[in-house]
Amino acid sequence: MNAMRFVAAACALSMAAVVAAQSGGICTHVEGVVADTAVRVIHVNRVDQNNGYLFTDTIPFANGHFSYDIHTPKTAVYTIYSIEKDWTGHTVSFFADGDTVRIKFVPGASPVWSSPSPLNKELQRVDVVADSIYHSYEARYARFAHYESLTEIERRECDALKDSVNGLVKAFKLGYIRNNPGSVGLFLLFDRAERLYEDSVATRELMAIYDEVYAGRYPDFHLAEYMKMWRASRGIKEGTHYIDFTAPDLNGTDHTLSVEIEGKVALIDFWASWCGPCRRLSRSIIPVYEKYKSRGFTVVGVARERDPKAMRKAIDRDKYPWLNLIELKDRAKLWNLYGIRGGGNKFLVDRDGTILAIDPTAEEVERILKERL
Repeated sequence: MNAMRFVAAACALSMAAVVAAQSGGICTHVEGVVADTAVRVIHVNRVDQNNGYLFTDTIPFANGHFSYDIHTPKTAVYTIYSIEKDWTGHTVSFFADGDTVRIKFVPGASPVWSSPSPLNKELQRVDVVADSIYHSYEARYARFAHYESLTEIERRECDALKDSVNGLVKAFKLGYIRNNPGSVGLFLLFDRAERLYEDSVATRELMAIYDEVYAGRYPDFHLAEYMKMWRASRGIKEGTHYIDFTAPDLNGTDHTLSVEIEGKVALIDFWASWCGPCRRLSRSIIPVYEKYKSRGFTVVGVARERDPKAMRKAIDRDKYPWLNLIELKDRAKLWNLYGIRGGGNKFLVDRDGTILAIDPTAEEVERILKERL
């Protein structure tokens, strides 16, 4: 607990480190060792790219070593993550701060990494305190080593202990985020927000901290814009108004959503060529669209793609009869704006812009259309 108080009391690092980069940008060198023979590929991405969908690059490695340079206009947070043969993996998140980051991927454990950057040292110090809370309970965890063989009462004791420890770690990190505003605190807020996309007490806690401490601050730090979108996306619920946007079609012509759906009940269909479930649900909407399009119903699709050719091929195959726009390489961050994880989601909107249903089935859409139209 003394260590907790020590870190919580530490002065917040100045955001000047984030915005002080020269106009020519900075270069962060990453080098590492792959001691885990199960690793098959290593990716790197900037962390505000929603749930790793758009990795920035693949880092080649040979003979157990890799080297890579990250070029950024200003300090930014990046994640390097390994993908193993069973499709599991490990991650390291750090500030690309114009220094050298050294990483070692080891079998069956979290990667070991180091950096001389004050921002990274502070980030690691927070992790050390969090780990110390877990370690302080190791002796009590020992008696629950073989969970499968425990009695029902012992399992309840084990689960209660785990909840208690997780609660202490959460309280420490939330305290740090609230009391140490700055780039490290904002990254930790982002990191927790990424794990909590559903509406919950925990999500509302994070929203309160954002509103009170971070909203409108640090505009030159790239995570500030992401968190602004995250906060807006938390307000998207049934009964609230959709968020307007403009995006191009495959011919490059821009379309504004509010113009396309004005005066109609509309389904905003966020999908992707690589998302099988999204496309199956979109196809199931086609008969509903054909039945109700002359009665004031429309659909606007938005596809999240790396390559327009994949989208065009999917439309040709699935025969979507409505307007489809493209979110190419997350340029407009529409998935962030709507709080969508993965391939897509669907939002049924009334004539006045009120969201009637989120992720409805074709049957649910038709039922609502019968009522409205």
